[in-house]
Amino acid sequence: MKAPLPLVGPWRGGEAERLHGRVEGVGMGTGGMGPAFWDAMSTNRPSTHRRPGIVREIKGIVIQSDGQSTFGGWFIRPLEKIDRRVAGVHFDPQGPSLAMHAAIHLVLENGEEWVAEALHGTLQNYFSTGFNWTPIETFQDRDRGGWHVTIPATAFRTIDDEQVRRTVARLNTLEGHPFVREDCTAFMEHMFSHQMFAHLPILGLLGVEVRIGDPALPLLRRDADLDPEAARLLRFDEIKDLADTPWGFQPSAASMLVPRYLAAGIVGAMVGWFLG
Repeated sequence: MKAPLPLVGPWRGGEAERLHGRVEGVGMGTGGMGPAFWDAMSTNRPSTHRRPGIVREIKGIVIQSDGQSTFGGWFIRPLEKIDRRVAGVHFDPQGPSLAMHAAIHLVLENGEEWVAEALHGTLQNYFSTGFNWTPIETFQDRDRGGWHVTIPATAFRTIDDEQVRRTVARLNTLEGHPFVREDCTAFMEHMFSHQMFAHLPILGLLGVEVRIGDPALPLLRRDADLDPEAARLLRFDEIKDLADTPWGFQPSAASMLVPRYLAAGIVGAMVGWFLG
């Protein structure tokens, strides 16, 4: 991973919005079902696989935590807590709920704000393409007592102005992949062509990298100038010192020498102990 770049932004408008994350409103959310299901139930415009217009600019990266997701509460967040323990990240149980989703917050030529994201919940999403375009108000409806926050894309260690400009072009031309191949963080890394999230630290114990990022472990610049509320929601003080490795920590030399089948058993035992 290359060295951090200066914190600069492509945003049009005031300096404060360019340099700081923007906390959005709180509404409904995804629950235990796929986002596509809840979008269909929303009174707002649903997500669509069709590009709604020409992308003019990227406002930033929007990170979301569904406050009432059954699947998230029973599976995603427990695994995220294990990831944090493996990566040596302090976890404050009194802090905000951990993020479970991330997407690209953008503006079309007509001024409308949309989100480009990878969704599950339908056969088309799973096996054809998970790339969806979602109106920002529909995205907000998935919070359900949780939260979401938009931060500058250049707050990520590997992203600069040039990467943002190239990503605008990619959003206007590239197609997505099936969700079974590319989840929400992999979709973003595909569009930006750089790693942006720690890749499942628990697999780092095996020395195995799988391109599945942890939404609660964004690889942000250590000097990222975030709005205080954005920093609180993202638990920035907990994650700002993640290592510049695929997993956000440096596996020990000993763990890299452990046979894969034995390491897999150790990891399985750790998961069972933690969840039990």
